[in-house]
Amino acid sequence: MALSIRTCVGCRQRGPAGEMVRLALQTETGALRLAPPRRGRGASLHARPDCIAGALRPGVLARAFKRPVDVSSEAAERLRQLTEISRNQGTK
Repeated sequence: MALSIRTCVGCRQRGPAGEMVRLALQTETGALRLAPPRRGRGASLHARPDCIAGALRPGVLARAFKRPVDVSSEAAERLRQLTEISRNQGTK
């Protein structure tokens, strides 16, 4: 069985999907959320501070989602929280 390889939107490095957090936009609110694999358009991201910073650069998430994404300070904080939650879930 072949590994699913994804590209991190923050650092643009490729790697196994299982090593990354998958993000999606909530349809109603446009808020970032953790997403299960292969459920609509998503963005993969390493759970590392440098990758989060890269993903929050202007236009990066909009390019990944192919639609405007509000990267306000609230959205940035949500992304950091989602990444921390995912990191904690991976250690259980």
